[in-house]
Amino acid sequence: MQKALSAELKKISKDKVRFEITKDNYESFCNAIGIYRKDFLDALKKSESDHRAGRITKRKSLLELTEKA
Repeated sequence: MQKALSAELKKISKDKVRFEITKDNYESFCNAIGIYRKDFLDALKKSESDHRAGRITKRKSLLELTEKA
């Protein structure tokens, strides 16, 4: 069973939202969004090696990645 996470949600503007979690909830938060998954860690390692080798693409935002998919 997943643990419920508490976060404080603050609306900054019509296009931005900020949420805050406690240090105690940080590990649970990372686990919930998949940062500790093997697939994600493998993709991160490949990305780092591509960056070191100079194979990079400049992006203005992460939204560009979802629009092309």
